[in-house]
Amino acid sequence: MSKLLNILKGFFGFLNASAIESQLNTTTWLVLGALVFHGLSILLTQRLAVLLACAALLAKVVPTILISTGSIPNEQLKQVSPGKTTALFPQPDGSKGSPSGRGLVVLIIGIRISHPMGLFAPGAKQAGDFFTSLVADLNQNKGARGYLGGESIMSTESNSLSLIGYFDSMDALHTFAQGEQHREAWNWWNKNVKNMPHLGVYHEAYDVPKHSWEAVYLQTPKMGLAKSQITLEDGSVHGVLADARKGVWRSSAGRMGRQEGKVPNSDPYKDE
Repeated sequence: MSKLLNILKGFFGFLNASAIESQLNTTTWLVLGALVFHGLSILLTQRLAVLLACAALLAKVVPTILISTGSIPNEQLKQVSPGKTTALFPQPDGSKGSPSGRGLVVLIIGIRISHPMGLFAPGAKQAGDFFTSLVADLNQNKGARGYLGGESIMSTESNSLSLIGYFDSMDALHTFAQGEQHREAWNWWNKNVKNMPHLGVYHEAYDVPKHSWEAVYLQTPKMGLAKSQITLEDGSVHGVLADARKGVWRSSAGRMGRQEGKVPNSDPYKDE
């Protein structure tokens, strides 16, 4: 099964294996598993097929038990930023910025597949490839185009793939929209849309002024706005993740630069 997923991952390069797995519901996977087991029972002895199935199950269950009991380290925690953090943009000269001290533009763009074949629907692969090229183009030209960062999100319920991206201005967003990669994708869409009623594309854009946004992350990996990077005047690139356990950073109003705000006594990070 893993080999099949790797083949599909190579074909649908815009998705990871877990996203491909989500395209089939639980019943379908159970039926596929039963067919694989039946095939192994024919090719091998039934006893050996059962042993292989048990070995595959143990390979999943045993590591989970060992991690849950603390017997082996949880590797996923290496990506987690401990405690309470926020997004803080430094000044162009590298000095510390102020809470929500600059505006930003949020872009949500994506594709939606309304077809029983899901990823295998006509045009789905091409749409996904264009989506991948747009994201790659943004990531490769962050500093030059005012793109701060973003995150791709795959919806398992509606067969949709979205990017939540952050720009430093509407001008930067318009530069992206008028760029070669976006224009190529748009031309392909206009040429083929009449033959693909099951494919949809969309975007939402928000021009957010300073002191009108804030972010907080409690024991999470870098995600969303926290993945942003900014290029300073000297050409160096800096991240935006900052400690939010003390001072104005502890409350929503404080992180928005409006007032210090009130922090509930139950805040487990207030005394760190």
